[in-house]
This record gives sequence, structure tokens and C-alpha cells, in this order.
Amino acid sequence: MILLIPVAFLAAIALVMFFLLRSLKVALPGNRHWAGWRRVVVAATFACAATTTASYSLGAIDLMSTVAVAQDGGADSAPFPYNHPCRAQLKGAVGYDVQFLTLRTVCVMEDGERKAVDDVPQGVRVTAAASMACTAVLAGIALATRPHVHASVSGRR
Repeated sequence: MILLIPVAFLAAIALVMFFLLRSLKVALPGNRHWAGWRRVVVAATFACAATTTASYSLGAIDLMSTVAVAQDGGADSAPFPYNHPCRAQLKGAVGYDVQFLTLRTVCVMEDGERKAVDDVPQGVRVTAAASMACTAVLAGIALATRPHVHASVSGRR
């Protein structure tokens, strides 16, 4: 898992740069595909997609480091090392589950109760969710209002 962290980081940087460059390409004059207010909506969609990618990747990389810490092993590592969020924040945790969709680590307690810990900052989770919603709404608006080009079908014999 530790080897995936730099790969995820580089992929996130590449995607963020792609979305930012697409946003600039749409926003700069000379783009004939999008005109008027649609240009602003499409540029904002790409900017929101860049924010979504950056914030979600930051949270996912943080969760990957949590898993890497748990797999580290060594002395005093049963059920996980001392610096694992479940052990550092809760007493009596015996297991954990990493949820990448919601960017959370959920600890399993001795009695079977499941408690979430603060390993990914709340601001990162809120930013990822809000920017994803923004991206979806703006992309929907951009797609719903794009000009439709009707191709004429020539008669073939």
C-alpha cells in the first residue's frame, strides 16, 4: 500500500493539471465551441473538477497512509501500531475499516460497536463533497444547454 501513495499523488497532480488547463482553454478568448454564459459554466465545471480531484485525492492518500501504518507491524503493533488513528484516538479498538468513498476510517470496538475517527480532516471531506456536487450541477447545466447540431442525412440509393 505504501507504494501506491506516490502513484496516487502523481495521478492526482496530473488530473488536477488537466482540469485546470481545460478550464483555461475554455475560458480564454478564441474558443468557438462554447460561447457566452455557457463558456463561464464550462470553465467553472472544470475548475470544480480540479478542486474535487485535489481534495478527494488528499483524503484518499491520507487513508492510504493509515492503512500503511496498520500494515507496518513491528513491536507493539497488535492489533495495530501505537500511531494508528484507532489506537491513538480510541481505547479498546480491535479492528478497523477504511471507507474510501466517504474518506473515513471506522474502528471496530471490543463490543462490536463501530466508531469513526478523525484521520481525514473534516474540511477535506466537506470540500470534496461540495466540489463534487458543484461539478455535477454545473456539468448538468452545461450538457443540458449545449447547442445541438442536427446533421442532415443525405439520401443514398
